[in-house]
Amino acid sequence: MKVVTTFHPASSVVDSLKFRLKDEQPSEFLVVAKPNRLDIYALLPEGLRHQQGIDIWGRIRIIRAVPVLSRSSISLLVLTDHPEPELIFLSFTVNGAGSTEINPTKYLSLSERSARPAEFCHTLLVDPSGGVAVVSAYTGKLKVVVLDQNGGYDRDFDASISELNLLDITFVSTSRDMYTLAMMHIDYQQRLQLLTRDLSIEDLQLSPSPSPLLPSLPVPGKLFSTAMDDDGTPTIIHIPSYKGDDDDFEGGILIIGGRKIMLYDFVDIETRAKRESKKKRADKKKTTGDAEVNTKEKASEWKKRKARAAVEWPWAEVTAWCHVDDRKYLIGDRYGKLALLSLNLMGGTTLTLMALGETLPLPPSSALDAPTLPVPSTISTISPNALNSVSMGRKDDVPGYIVVGMGSYVTELESFNNLAPILDAVLIDTDGTGQNEIVTCSGGRNTGSIKVIRSGADFSEKATVQGLGNITNIWPLKEKYRDPDYAHIAVSTLQKTHVFRVDNASSISSIDGDKNVGFITDLPTLMVSNILRRTRNAENKSDYADSAFVVQVVSKGLLLLEYDPGLQQYTRIGEPWTLEMFADPGKEGLWKGREVVAASVNASQIVLALNWGRVVLLTLDDKRFIKLRDRNFVHNNRDAEISAVSCLPQDPTKDFAFNIVVGFWTSKHVEILSLKPADGTMPTISTTPVLSSAPRSLLLHNFTSDDFKLSNTHPHLLIGLTDGSVASFVYRNDQLLDQKLVSIGSLPVTMRLCRIGTRQTVLACGSRTAILFWEKERLMYSPLILKDVAAAAELSTRAYPSSIVLANSDGLVFGNVNNFDKLHIRSIPLGLNNPLRVTHIPALRVFAVACRCIIPARIGDLEEIRGSIQVFDDISFNKLGHFNLEQGEESTSLLSFTTDSGSYLCVAAVTLEDEDTEASKGRIFVLEMTSNAMQVNMSVVTSHDVKGCPYALTSVNSMIAAAVNSMVILFKIDTTSGNMIMARITTWNHNYLVTSLVSRGDIILLGDAISSISMLRLEDNRLHLIARDYGTLWPTCVELTSNSTLIGANSEYNLFTFSLQNSGTRQLLERDGNYFLGDLVNKFLPGTLSSQEVSLDTPMQPQQLFFTSTGLIGVIIDLADDLALDLTGLQRNLSNYIQKQEGPNHTKYRTPKNARGRSDADASSFGFLDGDFLERFLQFVGKPQALKRIMDGQSEPERLTISADRIQKVLESMQSMH
Repeated sequence: MKVVTTFHPASSVVDSLKFRLKDEQPSEFLVVAKPNRLDIYALLPEGLRHQQGIDIWGRIRIIRAVPVLSRSSISLLVLTDHPEPELIFLSFTVNGAGSTEINPTKYLSLSERSARPAEFCHTLLVDPSGGVAVVSAYTGKLKVVVLDQNGGYDRDFDASISELNLLDITFVSTSRDMYTLAMMHIDYQQRLQLLTRDLSIEDLQLSPSPSPLLPSLPVPGKLFSTAMDDDGTPTIIHIPSYKGDDDDFEGGILIIGGRKIMLYDFVDIETRAKRESKKKRADKKKTTGDAEVNTKEKASEWKKRKARAAVEWPWAEVTAWCHVDDRKYLIGDRYGKLALLSLNLMGGTTLTLMALGETLPLPPSSALDAPTLPVPSTISTISPNALNSVSMGRKDDVPGYIVVGMGSYVTELESFNNLAPILDAVLIDTDGTGQNEIVTCSGGRNTGSIKVIRSGADFSEKATVQGLGNITNIWPLKEKYRDPDYAHIAVSTLQKTHVFRVDNASSISSIDGDKNVGFITDLPTLMVSNILRRTRNAENKSDYADSAFVVQVVSKGLLLLEYDPGLQQYTRIGEPWTLEMFADPGKEGLWKGREVVAASVNASQIVLALNWGRVVLLTLDDKRFIKLRDRNFVHNNRDAEISAVSCLPQDPTKDFAFNIVVGFWTSKHVEILSLKPADGTMPTISTTPVLSSAPRSLLLHNFTSDDFKLSNTHPHLLIGLTDGSVASFVYRNDQLLDQKLVSIGSLPVTMRLCRIGTRQTVLACGSRTAILFWEKERLMYSPLILKDVAAAAELSTRAYPSSIVLANSDGLVFGNVNNFDKLHIRSIPLGLNNPLRVTHIPALRVFAVACRCIIPARIGDLEEIRGSIQVFDDISFNKLGHFNLEQGEESTSLLSFTTDSGSYLCVAAVTLEDEDTEASKGRIFVLEMTSNAMQVNMSVVTSHDVKGCPYALTSVNSMIAAAVNSMVILFKIDTTSGNMIMARITTWNHNYLVTSLVSRGDIILLGDAISSISMLRLEDNRLHLIARDYGTLWPTCVELTSNSTLIGANSEYNLFTFSLQNSGTRQLLERDGNYFLGDLVNKFLPGTLSSQEVSLDTPMQPQQLFFTSTGLIGVIIDLADDLALDLTGLQRNLSNYIQKQEGPNHTKYRTPKNARGRSDADASSFGFLDGDFLERFLQFVGKPQALKRIMDGQSEPERLTISADRIQKVLESMQSMH
């Protein structure tokens, strides 16, 4: 069983709108629709502020607001896409206190099994009065939804239309009993036609004949793109008439999306009356069968009308528009070119087009008022001067103007990272920190880019101190214990100790002083800390006062010092305390020869760990150290050598601890000792199981807020191990529970408490660095992209507030940590060079990227396509090399390999020819990659022409397998003659169109885009069929998870898994998983990005990453069988509960689908669980009544046997994996 979870949500924007609430503050809101989520932002002078968000179970197509003016609420309509379209009614409300909420009020299914989906026009429109909404989802039919006075659902009906190839539709006239719709469509003779029809709510139908407002009108088809795709279909806009317009203008239709923008006006009232009279007379003659009348009517139906005004559109296909004011419209094309269209209808009609600048490519959005405009990844503003600068004058015989000025009138206000579409990706550790990062091929049109994605905390370096090597530990010191800021830093190396004063942001000074009167500097230090002065009050009880005392612990003993602010030096109080001074009378011999091996100090207690297994607890009484307790440890009749100790109090308000934590070298375990007994003993109250390696650092820490409350405490035992891992236990009622393990490298881990801002965290340092903190009711791990950090400590000074200091091989580094669990996305813009494929070449430490450049052309003109291979440094991403492909050639796949003679890149390329319906010419060639200084040179060393498109390449047993149309061809690289030759070894030709190809060992998995999948084995230089699936799967992407299991995705947005099963003498591929994802997967990658937390009692393993066209990055997690059964029951019960509360059916949504919806063969998904949905269970943990209903199910067989606490632990572990 596998769990599908989201690592990075879909980032592409499909639609947006702005609305205003009456008399509310804030009154303007922006709605941004992503493929499966709506987010609502308040538009404020200082920028955007997120208000609400809601996940949508479906692929959002369009959003619209119902224009019903309300003080505090508005109704939003969301139309989802095929295969099961749905109209969702949402209510957004601003409460009196300024809080907001969004709730679904109605789910209206539009799905029809037998109907044909609309090919060009899948849209939703709401009439300006807010009384009716019209949905076009299927051919020959409109869904008419009557709305109530609040903009909610009232009733609906279907209205048939004869316009089968509908291109666009809009309201042009509205009243409560009669509405008029303008339609643009392609008729049966492939002619573009514009007409209007009346919609009668009372009769539940559209008028069978066109409305006299605008009878059938031919539109010049040559002005529009022949592609007629989502970017090429024309759009119609209703232009109402206003006071002051020419008398002969009573409104009209503006047509955009072609080589010209054209305005057609409606028929005036007088002409309409005459036509109505003629129509009545003609209808009477029709009844008599007058053939001449019918012929004349058909001829008049196609009588051409001249556009009232027109202006050339000199750019690419129009993809978006929005209304600015009465006579101004913003129009954007597919390459982000933004223009302002102004209509002048006074004293004649003139269309003026003014270029405003360039943004990112615009989504099909039509709902924003200027001057604020949302585009994918940005929110932009347009200068008011630009909106008012268009001249309204008109010259005779000039139909329109185009104004192209210098510069841009568009200013970016805010930006958001957009990964979509992700066409390819690699998972790589480029800098050797052990922390993976993802490099993707993203963007399109004029926004091609490489995205570098990593997870972790930000570290901002402020200063460095060079020349200090072999540092083992760092301790910050204050002038007095209770001072808010630190003033000094003590540093221990393998041989010495150094003390520094932080003077200012650019200077630190050494204050080591005389080793005979200050710190012990000729020995390494084990511990240094400020400590309080312990005194006795009137009742002879201990009291703790602020002091300038400092305790230094070395191997031979400890030293008490006091800071003198006048001299700015630390001076000793007495002589160093040797260990023999703590011996009981007559037992001095038991202390001789011992050394301190570890130490820990809190506000009033000092714990020393001595060799041969002894722990000593000391306290400071005035200016003397007093031994309070000690204990010897023996394991297996031998002294137990201690590796680490800790005595930090769990209660941050206390100056002392009730527990000591002790770790041991040989036994590899940790014990927690109690200091509560009054007899002076330190009994063990809890013990860990044997760990994977010896403990090197310990912390018994309570993750809590500043206002310490027992109800809000989360005590954990943290153990830094010598193998580079951190083990964590929940400490509750003197028991250690829920053991987890996370790896942060391979070197021993040291840990230190560190307050960053207002949050208490733990810094763990080894070969990598991580920050441990409490968030979302669980312990979180966030990597810090720093390697080989030997020690770290908090350092908050006047010069460096809320900072940390790190020790590496070169010295000290000062800096700040922010955004603990942030996903960092770095963009390397490539502009018109759209990256298609990427691969890493480790030997040269570079990325090779296959790019396609499409030169923008005016709509209808031929676009020039250029292909290239570009090389980038894998750290800085500086461009190091460029190789141009042949004219008309485009790269489809890359494969890097290394031989004894150097590094090579195998490139598959196809030549696209206009007259080809199927690619018939391609080549596979090898580039030799040579690096010198700051440049990588590429030259072709061998090439092989193929008759078709080489869709994919993979390496199998040191040979290259290529998928070429219906074939799989195997090549061997031969260098025996001194020159590299691609020798064709064998061919497999038993498929239709092989577009996916992956390998593992000697096994090859191929995906046939028209059929299904096949598994082959390479034996004796021949390809043999192992098994194949004979169903119609339509795979787009496949990946082998083992030699006998695979995962894949198809063009109908489903995920599937197969496993190889034995059936007698042959093997079969059996489908054991099928799940509707709702997104198109382009790539699977084995591995994970985040630090992998392993919980010993929740067996889960992140297995795969997947990448989609909407920018979503997901994680596939493997579950153990027993846990999978429990979580399957939880998903069922949770789905039933949420369906009763909110309406949508999760089981129905995740059921696998095809082009016509759900298949009768698949009642529900299987083999997969929805991890994001399961994690919603955590919302009910604090709600006993809802929790009980979910756990009990709807009947006794549905009652869950797993406990709620166990489910919570499992889901929290799952959250840490994505």
